[in-house]
Amino acid sequence: MKNITFINNKFVKHSNAKISIEDRGFLFADSIYELISVFDNNAIDTDQHLDRLESSLKEIKIKYKFNKNKFKKVFEKLIKVNNVINGYIYIQITRGVAERKHEFPKNYSPTTIVFTKHLNIDKKIYKNGVKIITIEDLRWLRRDIKSTSLLPNILSKQIAVEKNAFESWLIDDGVITEGSSSNAWIITNSNTIITHPANNKILKGVTRETLIKILKKNNFKIKEKPFNLIEAKNAKEAFLTSSTLSVLPVVKIDNYNISNGKPGDVTKKIINLYNDYIFKNKSSISKELKIA
Repeated sequence: MKNITFINNKFVKHSNAKISIEDRGFLFADSIYELISVFDNNAIDTDQHLDRLESSLKEIKIKYKFNKNKFKKVFEKLIKVNNVINGYIYIQITRGVAERKHEFPKNYSPTTIVFTKHLNIDKKIYKNGVKIITIEDLRWLRRDIKSTSLLPNILSKQIAVEKNAFESWLIDDGVITEGSSSNAWIITNSNTIITHPANNKILKGVTRETLIKILKKNNFKIKEKPFNLIEAKNAKEAFLTSSTLSVLPVVKIDNYNISNGKPGDVTKKIINLYNDYIFKNKSSISKELKIA
């Protein structure tokens, strides 16, 4: 099976895709990224992801000739040649190769990398739900930028793995912000759905934003406001969202069972609504953008 990657305007074998050891993405994590879910050979919410990619570039001041249609062409070709049925597209843009100095180089050429991966997620986690743990949020205060500087997230995820949990929810000043690689949600006894507001304390997930629109359209009560650990443990239900996992039920927070340790009815409805959205709104790239 072919495995093709796009790097700096060239399609190459994935094993041949290389960057310089002086690339600032490697030396400083001076780079940003996006991850787009692929379902049934189609990229999901492509425009929203590309909008966030462009926003992240501006926030870290990488000068880049951004062309959304060009990216879409690259995505479609990689999905096709790599035969990605279910998986993801990964995009990373760095400030490029320069002498190792902290300040920006005066002249630079950004590095662009796009590759795909196949995913086969165990469906049992949606049926049974998952356990999460809570730990202190030690990340920087610009979490709204999708930076590749993810060491605190990696350490948080590893702590969860070592404690036989699926994910860590992070606590900053008494408030649960989000997961190490997901957004956090709770459902109160009055069926109000709560998630942390989109500010510099969290990454405004694309799946999070899409789900909010779906919930409002279907007349759910939703509030974007902070919630603490006590509120989370007393919640009627809980779940997390991410591009690769969509909507995943949370049935245990630390040692407290949520929804009697089983996915709740409201969460099941939300999962079905989101799955319906994916089936009906698959981000198929228009024919005129196809690469021969």
